[in-house]
Amino acid sequence: MTDFLKNISLFKKLLILSFFLTFMIVAITSAFSYYLQSKQMEELLSEHAMDAAALWSTTIQSEDVETVLNAKNERNADFIKLKSSLSNFTDKNILYLNSFIVDSQLTKKDEVFIITSDEKQRKNGWLSLTSYKANQEWMEGYNQAVKSKEAAHSKVYRDENGSWITAFSPIVNKEGKMIALFGVDIQADSIVAAQKKYAFFLIALFLAMTPFIFFILKTGFNKALEPVHELIKGFNEVSNGNFDINLKVTDNTDLGMLCDRFNLMVKQLSILVDKLPATSDKKGTSDQQIPVHNLEEVFDEVENIIESSKLIRELQRAEKMNAIGQLAASVAHEIRNPMTVVKGFLQIFLAKDQMSEEERMYIRLMIEEMNRAETIINDYLSLAKPDMEQAESIAGKELSEKVMDLMNSYAMMSKNIIMMTPVLENVTVKGIKNELQQVLINMLKNSIEAMKDGGELRLSLYQEDRYGVFEISDTGIGMTEEEMQRLGTAFYSLKEKGTGMGLTVCYQIIERMKGRIEVESEKGVGTTFKIFVPICE
Repeated sequence: MTDFLKNISLFKKLLILSFFLTFMIVAITSAFSYYLQSKQMEELLSEHAMDAAALWSTTIQSEDVETVLNAKNERNADFIKLKSSLSNFTDKNILYLNSFIVDSQLTKKDEVFIITSDEKQRKNGWLSLTSYKANQEWMEGYNQAVKSKEAAHSKVYRDENGSWITAFSPIVNKEGKMIALFGVDIQADSIVAAQKKYAFFLIALFLAMTPFIFFILKTGFNKALEPVHELIKGFNEVSNGNFDINLKVTDNTDLGMLCDRFNLMVKQLSILVDKLPATSDKKGTSDQQIPVHNLEEVFDEVENIIESSKLIRELQRAEKMNAIGQLAASVAHEIRNPMTVVKGFLQIFLAKDQMSEEERMYIRLMIEEMNRAETIINDYLSLAKPDMEQAESIAGKELSEKVMDLMNSYAMMSKNIIMMTPVLENVTVKGIKNELQQVLINMLKNSIEAMKDGGELRLSLYQEDRYGVFEISDTGIGMTEEEMQRLGTAFYSLKEKGTGMGLTVCYQIIERMKGRIEVESEKGVGTTFKIFVPICE
C-alpha cells in the first residue's frame, strides 16, 4: 500500500487524502448525530416515565403498603386494593405496560421483594409477595431512587420480551421514611426502531452524497492544480531541450507566480544556452561548436567551462609564481654577496674599542637592518623552491608547544599579549617540520603585530576529517572581506613596513604539503587562521 501511494501522481494523492478526510468527517458527524438523537429520545421517554411514576405514586396509600408488608397475604383487603390501583393505572396508560410496588430494602444482592404487581406482570413471570432477581440496568435505577429518595430511571435494557426503561418513585410514610418504590415499565422498542430508521437514513444519505463529493473534489483539484500540471509540462519540455516553452499564467496566486518565475528562468536559461557555444570556443573546451539538446548537455558544458577557467587561473598563478621565484632567486643571489661583505665590515667596526657609544648604536641599527634585508631575501628564495622535500611525520602537539614557547617572550615584552593553548590534541601530521614551524611562527608574529594594544592570542590543534588543524586566533584589528580576498598575494601587505612575501610563502608551503589555509575575520574584532595539514596515516 505504501509503495502504491509513493508511485501515484500528486493529483491522485491529494484526491485520495481529501476524500478520506471528508469520509472521516462525515462518518464522525453522522455517528455523533446518531448518538445525540438516540440520547435525546431515551431521555425524553425516561422523563415521561418518571413523571408518570411520580404522579401515580401519590395515589398509593403508605398505610396500605405497610399493612401488606406486615401481613404478606394476597387475601388481605389492602393487598387487593393496591393491585386494583395498579391495574387501573395500566388500563388508563397503554404506553406503560407494567406497574409494580417493590420493597425499598433488598432481600439479597440484586434481589428485591415484590409487594404487588398488576395482572400483566404476572404473565411476564412477576409474582406478588415474592423475590425478584433483577438485571444490572434495572438495579442501577432502583439503587439511584433509594439513595436519592427521588424519582429515577434505568438505562435501556433488553430481555426476552423486548427493550425497556423502568422508572421508580419513592413511597414515603407519615414519618417521612421511604418504605417502598412505585415502578413502571415502559417499552423502548420505539427507540430501537427509530435508531435503526435514523441509521438507515444516514447511510443512504452518505451513499448518495459520495459521488457528488468525489466529483466536487476532483473538479476543484483539477482547477487548483492546473498551474502544477503546466509546470510539469514545462519541466518535461526543458529537460528535452525545448527552451522556447512559455507557460500560461492563469491567476496571481502562489502557483501562478511560480509559473511566471519559471518562464523567467527558462528565458534566462535560453540566453545561457545561446551563449554556451561561443564561450566554449573562447575557452577552448570544445573542438567545434556543437549545439546542446537537453539540460544534461548544458550542465556538462557549463562544468567544462568552469573546470577550464579553474585550470587557466591555476596556470596563470603558477606562471606568475614561477616568474617571481626566478626573479627572486636571481636578485637574491646578486644582492647576498655584497650584503655579506658589508655586514662583515660593520661587525669589525663594532668590535673596535676606540668607537663612541653613539657610533656603536648606529652600527647596531645598520646590522639589524641588514638582518631584516636578509630575512626578506630568504622569503624570496622560498618562492623559488620547485617542490617539497621529503615529507616526514610531525608531532603536532610538540611543535605547537615549541613555537608558543619561542613566541611567548616576544609577545609579553613587546605587546603585553597573553598566549593561550586551549586545545592541543595528539595529532601527527605529514610535512616538512622546519617549514611548518616557519609558517606557524610567521602566522603568530602577524597576529601579535595586529594587536597593537595587547590582547589574547590562542593556538589550538585538533583533527578534522583527514587533516590536522592548527587554529590561530587573535583579538587584533581584523580585516574586511576585500582584504581577506587578497591575502597570500605576492607583494600585498597590511603592515606599514611589510613586503607581502611572508604570507605568500606560508600559503605556498602549505599548498606543497597538500593542505590549505582558511581565514575568518571581522574588522575591529579579530582574526582566525586555520591551517589544514594532512594527517600521517
